[in-house]
Amino acid sequence: MTSITGHKLDTLKSIYHDLVSKVVSRGEDATLLFSHFGDFDTSKVENTLKLIESGVIESGDKRSTMKRVCGMLIELLQNISIHGARDSKGHMHAFLIVAKTRNEYMLYSGNLILSEMVSPMRSRMQDLIALDATALRKLYIEILCNEEYSVQGGAGLGLVTIVKRAENNVRFDVESIDEHFGFFQLEISVPVANA
Repeated sequence: MTSITGHKLDTLKSIYHDLVSKVVSRGEDATLLFSHFGDFDTSKVENTLKLIESGVIESGDKRSTMKRVCGMLIELLQNISIHGARDSKGHMHAFLIVAKTRNEYMLYSGNLILSEMVSPMRSRMQDLIALDATALRKLYIEILCNEEYSVQGGAGLGLVTIVKRAENNVRFDVESIDEHFGFFQLEISVPVANA
């Protein structure tokens, strides 16, 4: 295992900065509510959720919107903190960005994964996104009933839950960084509840 430094770290930070710039450049059409690049421990996850929950409520959106946004954030942050890889120095090099437009909240996440997971993750996401709502619901129930847990403690339910809750408003990218690591990104749209 190796650490992520130099050009590789600059590449990851560039992805993050480009997404932040994309949001900020939209001007009054989008508001950046939260952005962080680095590690996500339990304390940071809890504080992040509280901060974003307050931001959604203060923006005047309904409580149902706040619950949908925060429910999705919980899944994203669990995916990062439980399944995200760490380099040899213990760094995650993950990010989370939350932005609001008039009609939706945009959630962007990115995290390291081990290189051997790049191809299976790409296939898994392609398969999940190709499923309709009925097939996703069926898969979700099958996984719940299966109760087979991975080394990290999950049963593979997180990504299914993300795609199911996002109603296929999900984009992803999985790229190799080097022989040890890949980088997994998600972009999710959560519609604002009607008044």
